[in-house]
Amino acid sequence: MFAPYRRLLAHPGVLNLLIAGLIVKLGTPVLSLALLLAAVDRLGSYSTAGLVLTGHALALATCAPLGGRLADRYGPRPVLTGYLTAHALAYALLLLAPPALMISAAVLLGATTPPAGSVIRSAWPRLVPAASLSVAYAVDNAVNELMFIAGPLFVPVLTWVIPAHSVVTTAGAAVLLGTALLLTSPAIRQAAPTPPGKFHLAGPLTHRRTLLLLTVAAFGTFTFGCLRIATVASATAFGSAASAGVLMGLLSAGALLGTLGYGARAWPITGSRLLVLLSLAEAAVLLGGAWAPGFAALAVLITLIGLVTGPRDAVVPALLADHAPARYRTEVFAWLNTFMWTGYGLGTAVAGRLTGPHATGGAAFGAATAAALTGAILATVACRFVSPVPTPMAVPTEGPHRESDHKADN
Repeated sequence: MFAPYRRLLAHPGVLNLLIAGLIVKLGTPVLSLALLLAAVDRLGSYSTAGLVLTGHALALATCAPLGGRLADRYGPRPVLTGYLTAHALAYALLLLAPPALMISAAVLLGATTPPAGSVIRSAWPRLVPAASLSVAYAVDNAVNELMFIAGPLFVPVLTWVIPAHSVVTTAGAAVLLGTALLLTSPAIRQAAPTPPGKFHLAGPLTHRRTLLLLTVAAFGTFTFGCLRIATVASATAFGSAASAGVLMGLLSAGALLGTLGYGARAWPITGSRLLVLLSLAEAAVLLGGAWAPGFAALAVLITLIGLVTGPRDAVVPALLADHAPARYRTEVFAWLNTFMWTGYGLGTAVAGRLTGPHATGGAAFGAATAAALTGAILATVACRFVSPVPTPMAVPTEGPHRESDHKADN
């Protein structure tokens, strides 16, 4: 079971990239909660503190593609260096500025966030051979899941020792340190800028297959947003609103196990066909969640949802790495972040609208089921948009070329 992971770690530079990514990705969930606590302390209002978080999140989602495009055009190393400097200054402004400027400082902080995650995902095809690429993206997604489990747990522990604004400083230090370590990675040092050519304003969104895959990812996070609401409503209906946290923890644990299981073996179905199958399986389990007779049954179903969505979230970036135009090798992963955050926000908004004060969560589960089915349909359509001449994002530094991966999707 662990042999694929041992082979992955044996490639030079992989461990360096994973450590840098782990540190960067730990800073994000820690910052999200710590920033809320610090804003409440300084502003004395949850509504205004919410605007701080909203401004940061919107700026991050909106500006992420620009960072990816700059990394493609000029190379990741100089771009990460520039973002590192700007982000450090933004943190200083956030911590030192008067309360009246806190929202603006949070917007600047989001806008200057280094495109570290996108750079890491675009680096895998240069660092490992095609045979290990699915394992690399499985590990990358597993790190995401693990950090979003561990990150919020660190915040209350840290706030016992230091004030909330110091926790924000700690989160910022993690992002800056991880980005600095990323600059030492061989895969980043050796990455060349994209040769000058025609760049469209919409970037990789002009490529139909890429746009479909990004939309599938958005529908995936739409279901996650629905589940945020559905679990609270269902747990309240079963007599304990606080147990919603247990359900979301089971979802994350299932996703982590599912991702690791996906990377641990070769699957008879791969590529877009696997994405379709996983989306259909997710829809079936989500539909069951609307009819769960009790908390125990719902807990099992939520765990099963995680076991399915974990591999799905690892398949999407692997497909993007295969089929997105080469000149957008980093920008496409920045757009992936934007689409996923947008889907999550819409999912929570729609499910919240459908869920009344005394609802059981059935409507939110229904919305999530519809989104999963839509994702399956779009993934099916994406199967048909395969370029006659494959244009992989990058050729690995060792191992065979990637044409065989494209054939698997035909």
